[in-house]
Amino acid sequence: MARQPGGNMQKSVAVLGSGSLGSIVAEGIVKDLAGSWRLLGVVARTFSHAQDLAQRTGCVAFADVEAMLHEKPDMVVEAAGVAAAREHAEKILASGSSLILLSCGALADESFVVHLKNAAKQGGCVLHIPSGAIGGYDLLRTLAFRQKQLRARGEEAPLRVQVDNVKNPHSLAGAPGLEGISPKSLEENREEVFAGSAREAIRGFPKNVNVAVGAAVASAGIDETRVTISSDPQLVENVHRITAEGFGVRAVMEFGSMPDPENPRSSTMTAWSVLALLQDLASPVRYF
Repeated sequence: MARQPGGNMQKSVAVLGSGSLGSIVAEGIVKDLAGSWRLLGVVARTFSHAQDLAQRTGCVAFADVEAMLHEKPDMVVEAAGVAAAREHAEKILASGSSLILLSCGALADESFVVHLKNAAKQGGCVLHIPSGAIGGYDLLRTLAFRQKQLRARGEEAPLRVQVDNVKNPHSLAGAPGLEGISPKSLEENREEVFAGSAREAIRGFPKNVNVAVGAAVASAGIDETRVTISSDPQLVENVHRITAEGFGVRAVMEFGSMPDPENPRSSTMTAWSVLALLQDLASPVRYF
């Protein structure tokens, strides 16, 4: 950590991923959070892409994750996809760097989650799951706590959570779960293409349901949370509707956000949520 004029401690942060979301995060740290966070560097699967982003933001382009961890960043932001999260998240935490994980679809694997928890304990750091393209994690965590509380007392604790997703067919293109569904029909009509658990959803739509998996892990669980995915050719924004019901509480939350122009499977709001989280982590006041 570096001390800023006035006595404030400036923490270091590195970004894993140089795509659209990683770029927004890196640029936002430099332009908007410089009083609290110092962009240490960026790393990407393609080194030249990391170099381009590093040049735009005035930081270091690391050749690989190991080189990044050698510099001991206080925080790492993962914006590189589920495969990269599965490959690098555990060693990042074990090294002592806290981690903001955007690709929360990786959390559908409970054994992986256990490894991450153990690595965070070993490293003395924290795994942060940002709200991304939605909100409501505070409510979902509250209901999950109440469920755990009642179960510990031997009481029944039913919690129902459903995540309904509606996307333009271009956002779903290439998903394994669309096998057997006519592309022409998706271009012409609104159609439900999936209904099942969050675990099943990530298998069929690995690049489309980070929102659903994140909400599931934060609340009722990966197998207990019901997910639907619909394709709508008239849609210009991604829509997520979360219904949570239990313990005398019923909440319906709907979120609509424009797809990222460079990556229609994602929303730029996901990157904004990381910047807002970093701001809150550096603040003496926190909102839950």
